[in-house]
Amino acid sequence: MINVNEYFNGNAKSLAFNNSQGKFTAGVLLKGEYEFSTSSKEWMTLTAGKWEIELPNGTKKQYDIFEACEIPSGITFKVYALEDSSYLCRYV
Repeated sequence: MINVNEYFNGNAKSLAFNNSQGKFTAGVLLKGEYEFSTSSKEWMTLTAGKWEIELPNGTKKQYDIFEACEIPSGITFKVYALEDSSYLCRYV
């Protein structure tokens, strides 16, 4: 089954699915600033566009296409989509 998720007045959308390798979402973010919370560890891989991720400890890093970021569980973090972007997220 594919679940459709929509956030931030339609500026962020994702498709969620599970398979033998785990739980995933594939999504798009329009240019803008977004704040997300995690309930499990995530690996976010940028598949198109450019963004910057800010973790709660103040660490900020810019990501280019096909770069991945490890997001710890139980935190709130910010994504600055510097242009319209797409991603794949794996939950572990």
